[in-house]
Amino acid sequence: MAGRIAGWRKAIARPLPRNLLVLFLPWSLLIIVLSLLLYDRMLSDRLEPLLEAQTDSLNEGVAVLERHLSSLRGDLQFLSQQPLLDQLVKQESAESLAALSELFAEFSDSRGTYQHIRWLDEQGMERVRIDSVSGEAQRVAEADLQNDSAAYYFVETMHLYKGESYLSRFDVERRYRADGSVESIEPILRAAVPIFSERGERRGVLILDYRAERMLQRLRETSVAYGGSLQLLDHEGYWMLGERPEHAWGFLLGKPELTLASQQPSSWQRLQDEQRGSFIDPAGFWAYSHFRPSDAVSATSNAADHWLLLSHLPALNLSELRWDVLWRVLLFFCVLQGVGLLISVRRAIDEAERLRAEHGLHVSSRALTASNEQLQRTVEQLQRTRRALLQAEKLSSLGTMVAGVAHELNTPIGAASVAASTLERASQEFQIAMREGLKRTTLERFVQRTDDGLSIILISLERMSQLTRAFKQLATDRASTERRRFDLRELVDEVVLLLQPKLRQSDHRIVVDVAPSLLLDSYPGPLGQIVQNLVDNALVHAFDPGVKGVVTVRAQVDEAQGQCVIEVIDNGRGMDDELQGKIFDPFFTTRRGQGGTGLGLHITHQLAVDVLGAELEVASQPGEGACFSIRFDLT
Repeated sequence: MAGRIAGWRKAIARPLPRNLLVLFLPWSLLIIVLSLLLYDRMLSDRLEPLLEAQTDSLNEGVAVLERHLSSLRGDLQFLSQQPLLDQLVKQESAESLAALSELFAEFSDSRGTYQHIRWLDEQGMERVRIDSVSGEAQRVAEADLQNDSAAYYFVETMHLYKGESYLSRFDVERRYRADGSVESIEPILRAAVPIFSERGERRGVLILDYRAERMLQRLRETSVAYGGSLQLLDHEGYWMLGERPEHAWGFLLGKPELTLASQQPSSWQRLQDEQRGSFIDPAGFWAYSHFRPSDAVSATSNAADHWLLLSHLPALNLSELRWDVLWRVLLFFCVLQGVGLLISVRRAIDEAERLRAEHGLHVSSRALTASNEQLQRTVEQLQRTRRALLQAEKLSSLGTMVAGVAHELNTPIGAASVAASTLERASQEFQIAMREGLKRTTLERFVQRTDDGLSIILISLERMSQLTRAFKQLATDRASTERRRFDLRELVDEVVLLLQPKLRQSDHRIVVDVAPSLLLDSYPGPLGQIVQNLVDNALVHAFDPGVKGVVTVRAQVDEAQGQCVIEVIDNGRGMDDELQGKIFDPFFTTRRGQGGTGLGLHITHQLAVDVLGAELEVASQPGEGACFSIRFDLT
């Protein structure tokens, strides 16, 4: 036995170094390549959500700025076109000044976003001024009115032509304590428009002092929601909203060093290269968009240059992320190299000594069994993930429906709220008039305003009632798969109603060609989702940018077969035969990376076949649109 062992050792010792080198060197090179690829993939997987969050926060921030400045534009146009202002320009009187002051005060209270609303005459003298004090509009007495003829905003606005407007740079109003120290800073944006007489003579300017804190606060909330990285700067690099509060308003506080241009000069230079973009430099990841507030308020002449909205992920965060990925990859590398070394040594020993072949075979068999078990677990996990994705895609339809209804309800709710607020103020004024002596004109005006307000409220409530009934019916159907009798035309109309927000974002339209009172005994929830998915698929995929498309929903009854046929037809770009053969496959999409999941038509096909027992077919030719048809039993 001792001699046999000695023979083994001699047989192993001679070829072992050479076999070990031949076996281990390719393995080592392969592990190096895999480690590099793994590092790149893991870093990409970890970075991608962070970078997407920065871009999403940037897009949301731009939307916030556009919404608030668009509201400011609308308010400026509304007040500048008031008949009371035209009447005051023609012939000034104490009554017209009082009426205009009352209008400005009501508008200030209803909006709650303006520090001052002023009309200045052509000499720069304030003729009407409404201040917001503790949230309540107050008219400034005539003795306290000021002359702002030297103010930059008055001078620049007076040089504008009819139809032009002015938007100032950010300014601040300081509130002081009793000891003279600054208690708080109120950021202000001034929007102004020149006032002209019928003969084209300049008769002063209308100025709105907009409280910008509400807009900045909304940006802060957006920043917090996406990780706290959103910043707003002016064209010189001064912060209006920075990573730290003490960085803000350096240009107004006499702190020229508080600029991004001075603190990160190289990054600032790259931020000026393009209108919008993103890059990574030694300071971190930057996603940015140049925003011109003058475009948002249609100002053709203004003192405000462009703003810079950016989202910044510091280099320290990126470095920590890279190191975290690196040590994991290094651990993976060391483990696999160790495993490779062990395997190579074992293979070398097996090659050097055939007497241990049986043992080597057993090890290989055991490793194969472990690999099969791991593969089986992986396949099961993939199946669970696939089912979860399918369920999420189904629920996303209900989410879209909720968002659409919320969007539609916003308009009537807002109209009813404004009307109710106006009625409340009218009632208070009427009560005061009754105590001071009721006039017939006051009574007639109160009755007229009450009739108009109640009409607006009733119309808004009726609209909300219709939307709520439609949403309740569709939500009930989508939440269950119970069979019942229903009107197909009503079901299709409810689906089209929920798609209205998306239609308003494009030039497409939907045509419904379904006979009224077409009763079916089937499953309205799955059928409604099928129709919605097919129409939504056509709106997203069928039309090239700039094309005004038409999607037709048609239904007819095949009496001979006892079946109903629903067709969703578009006049878009169409599909070739190869694409038609893949559209119902799971995870196949032509919009990969643009929001497409590849599950919409797959789920539609499953609902049609598995739930309704229907036949779902598509017919299309390139350039001739597409027709999706679903055929199922009437009962």
